[in-house]
Amino acid sequence: MPDRELEPEKIAPEAAPEPVAPAPAETEQQFSTEGDLPAIAEGSGAVGAATASELAFGDKAQAEPAKDTSHLDRGIHTWDHYRAACEAAGKPEKYQDHYRSGHTEAKGWTQPYEHKAVNDFQLKRGYSASAALEAFLAGPTITDYRAALLAEEIDEVRDEMGDIKFDLLFGSANGDLDGKIPGGQRLRISSALYTTPLPDQMKAIAAEYDANLNKPAEEPPVAELEARTEEKPEAMEEAEEPELVRDELGLEEAERELA
Repeated sequence: MPDRELEPEKIAPEAAPEPVAPAPAETEQQFSTEGDLPAIAEGSGAVGAATASELAFGDKAQAEPAKDTSHLDRGIHTWDHYRAACEAAGKPEKYQDHYRSGHTEAKGWTQPYEHKAVNDFQLKRGYSASAALEAFLAGPTITDYRAALLAEEIDEVRDEMGDIKFDLLFGSANGDLDGKIPGGQRLRISSALYTTPLPDQMKAIAAEYDANLNKPAEEPPVAELEARTEEKPEAMEEAEEPELVRDELGLEEAERELA
C-alpha cells in the first residue's frame, strides 16, 4: 500500500469550545420593615408647599378654631366656677365681681345685690312665677348649691300643681290676680330657706286654696231665719199704707152717699 495510506490521518483539531461563564447567583432578597421611600417629585419638598388640608379648605385650615363658650350662657354655676370658666374660655369680661352675691339673667327677679341679701332672689310684681322659675333654671344663674337645689324642689311643686295654679298663688303676669297675692306668699328662692320645708308649705297653700274653692256656701243659722220671718220688713209696711188709705176713703164716700 502506498505510504500515504499508512500515514495516520491528520485531523485538524476541533476548536475548543469557549468556556461558558457561570450564571450569576441570584441576588438574595432582603426585606426591611421600613420599606422603600416613595419617589418624591421634583420641587415637592420645597418650603411653603401647600398641604392637602390647605388645598381643600384654604386659609380656614390655618385659622385656630374658635372656642365654644355656649356653656357660659346656660345653667347654674357657683361664682368661683363661673369666673374660672369665663377666663378659660377667653371671656373674662362676662364675670362681674358682684356675682359673688348671686346673679341671674332671668327676667322678673330682684337681684341679691339689689337688696343686700346673698343668694336671695325675690319675684317682682307682675311676673309669672312659673315662667320666671323656668328662666332661672335655664340660666345663666350664679348662686350657691343650696339655692340651686331649692329651685329644683320648687320646680317639682310647680310641675305637680300646674302653671296656672302656681301663678295664681305665687306670682302672676295678670295684674288683677297678682295684686291679690300676699307679699309673703310670692315666689322666693333663697339659700336661707334651704333648711325650711318651703315646698311642703307651698303645697299646703295650694291645698287650702282648693278646699276654700270647693267649700259649699254656709247657710244662715236657724235662729236668724226665724227672726227674719217674725220681723216685718219696712218695705212691706210701706206697701200696705196706700191700701189702708184707699179703704178709708172708700168708707167715707159710702157714708156720704147714705146720708
